[in-house]
Amino acid sequence: MSADRTTEILNYLSAISREVGELRMEVRELRSEVRAITSRLDRLEARILENRADVRDLDSRVAALESK
Repeated sequence: MSADRTTEILNYLSAISREVGELRMEVRELRSEVRAITSRLDRLEARILENRADVRDLDSRVAALESK
């Protein structure tokens, strides 16, 4: 194999390595964003459950008042 061909292959492998490094960084950023969104959704879910409990409580109070 000629030196030029070896250099070409090494340059190609180096480019692939850079691309893989960039992809890894993008995946890390994506995972971070997913964790942040998941955290926000968890907080939102908790608030929704609290609101549902409040609505059920209000419904029972209304029913009690209507039955009087």
